[in-house]
Amino acid sequence: MWFEDFEIGRRLELGTYTFTEDEIVRFARAYDPQPFHVDKEAAKNSLFGGLVASGWHTVAVWMKLMIAYRQVHMGPEGDSGPTGVSPGFRDLKWLKPVRPGTVLSYSSEVIAKIDLKSRPEIGLIENLNEARDETGALVMSFVGKGFIARKPKGEHQ
Repeated sequence: MWFEDFEIGRRLELGTYTFTEDEIVRFARAYDPQPFHVDKEAAKNSLFGGLVASGWHTVAVWMKLMIAYRQVHMGPEGDSGPTGVSPGFRDLKWLKPVRPGTVLSYSSEVIAKIDLKSRPEIGLIENLNEARDETGALVMSFVGKGFIARKPKGEHQ
């Protein structure tokens, strides 16, 4: 897909993911070794009252599902042209703890398209990315940004 093909409001359902105790602990030991992520007993005495996934784990799963979606729906390259490069994100929120057995559903919705005067061959897309639990409650969200190639001259409608 090209920058011109994206429409504000376009929403992708990326899939679901079940967080297991073993995966929560394994991820946390490697990347976020706080006691409430790696030790069931210590977690009982924490603000959470039990073991919870790292917020970074919930975001890493979003990335995994986004890449898988792109490969299935947009081919092995993910998109036409040089895409996937991101200048960052904003407004990351972890709103509810994710406990072992929690199933999150992930989505991504285009919320803005920005023309780049300094780089006319690409545009910038902003997406609202979310994870919701089985009840539909919002658990994690952030606004991601990604550079998307524009159609080469002569390929516009």
